[in-house]
Amino acid sequence: MRVLLLAGILTGALLAATPAAADWRYCLARGPGRTVYLSAPFSTVAAMPSLDAAFGRMLDRTRRAHDPVQCPRAEDANALRAMRQTALRYNREDGETVVELDWTPDRDAAAKQ
Repeated sequence: MRVLLLAGILTGALLAATPAAADWRYCLARGPGRTVYLSAPFSTVAAMPSLDAAFGRMLDRTRRAHDPVQCPRAEDANALRAMRQTALRYNREDGETVVELDWTPDRDAAAKQ
């Protein structure tokens, strides 16, 4: 019993000390007049709600009206690029105006300093 408890404590300590694996994401939001805003792809360990909020704040700051933000995730950069490319193609074929923004959470934080 003590061995199992010790093993559990050691495993928990190891997991707590290991950095979280980064997700690959991009953010998007629908705007007025059949417009869709898409961010650049980025890697992050940030929680999705904080990413949604950060992209939304940037859109607000640049006076771009928008619907709720989404930040889809993928396991790696290649999968994310494919997802983003599919979103670009789908929205353009659907008659949307796609606005690609050179935004990532890191660039946004650096711009505010």
